[in-house]
Amino acid sequence: MKRVWPSLLAAWFAALTAYGCGADQRSLGSLGAPQAEAGTAPDALVGSQDASAGETDAVAEVWVPFGSVSLFPPLASTPASQADPTLTADELELYFSSNPNTDWDIWVVKRASSTAQWVAPSQVAELSSDSLDETPEVSADGLTIYLASDRAGGSAGEHLWVSHRATRAASWDPPVPVTDFVGGDTDLAPTLSHDQLLMVFASLHGSDWDLYATTRSSTTALWGTPYPLAELNSPQFDWDPALYRDGTSIVFASRRLNTANSLFYATRATVTDTFSVPKPATELNVNDDSDPWLSNDGSHIVFDSRRGGGPIKIYEARR
Repeated sequence: MKRVWPSLLAAWFAALTAYGCGADQRSLGSLGAPQAEAGTAPDALVGSQDASAGETDAVAEVWVPFGSVSLFPPLASTPASQADPTLTADELELYFSSNPNTDWDIWVVKRASSTAQWVAPSQVAELSSDSLDETPEVSADGLTIYLASDRAGGSAGEHLWVSHRATRAASWDPPVPVTDFVGGDTDLAPTLSHDQLLMVFASLHGSDWDLYATTRSSTTALWGTPYPLAELNSPQFDWDPALYRDGTSIVFASRRLNTANSLFYATRATVTDTFSVPKPATELNVNDDSDPWLSNDGSHIVFDSRRGGGPIKIYEARR
């Protein structure tokens, strides 16, 4: 999420000045929460794995630092900027946003198996438009994808859209706006729990980007009213969330350390608990690091960064 768009410049100028931030950042989106009163977290996340399991021995993740960071191999030599990586659970498809023609669109790179070579990246025509299309989030099964767009047909400005497909071999349906809830002035960067019953995203309200959450009782139910994740938010920009461990752990980008993005992590024992106090993922932070995706077990992270200088690139690390 590193792009500023003409329609947002006026609203962002004051915010960027107030926080000492450079005007090189994308917009980010809001999200919805369970059927609870607006602005409050639900008593329980109905249907989510940890909440329904009835376990009494659940413990929060103990953070283990990641190993060395390297460029994501199939995109290492691509000259255009790449951002917002997201993978299917089997890690055979990676979707991202890129702007080789100055227009940010949705792209994909695929491989046939975990030991096969990645094929050349290609634009996903059915998910892209002549407008801004970014921050994709593909579901674990690869049959649903959310993205942020300011294309015609939805609410004014950039908000969340969703698309489905019947099988992994099928084309994506035309994206439709997420109308289950009212978000912020701008909404982007959605992330889903593995069971797709919890979503967290970034939302701009006035001049402040914060993280919001929403839940639903099944994958066919409506998303609930979004509520802020107050324990994760700060007076600075907080955005680009990535859920893992069935929604009990999260990594997100924040500007609370300085004017550039840094990755922070927080954990909780179950999805009904509040998150721990966020801490920086020191081993990953170099220069404007954001837009993470993590495997559900937390062993693999993919994110974008400016650490190499020049355009934004996608990097990965394991633990």
